[in-house]
Amino acid sequence: MSKTFKITSLAVLAFILGISCWAYFGLFGNPLKKNDAEQQVTTYLIEEKGYSPEQLIEVQGTYSSKSSEAPYGASVTFADELEAKYQYIIFNNREIKQYSHTSDDPKHEEPMVR
Repeated sequence: MSKTFKITSLAVLAFILGISCWAYFGLFGNPLKKNDAEQQVTTYLIEEKGYSPEQLIEVQGTYSSKSSEAPYGASVTFADELEAKYQYIIFNNREIKQYSHTSDDPKHEEPMVR
């Protein structure tokens, strides 16, 4: 193999890898930022809203490519409402708000943002 072929192959491979990473993060978000969103929402619910860690069954980081102002957030399941999911979003200014829920009779509803 010639040196030119190796360099060209490496450049093409790097380009494909770069495009793949860009597409992945564009569709699914940065996993580190989703982890950070989980921590921020958990802290918000415990410290600002007064929930205990035992009341939070699951907090899972989320990403929405449709929102540039608040792309990251978390989906929360509470112990007393296992069938319901509450969506929280984190604005770029670090403000956290409840965005939606799936409960017909919500026990943890906050004023929502649309």
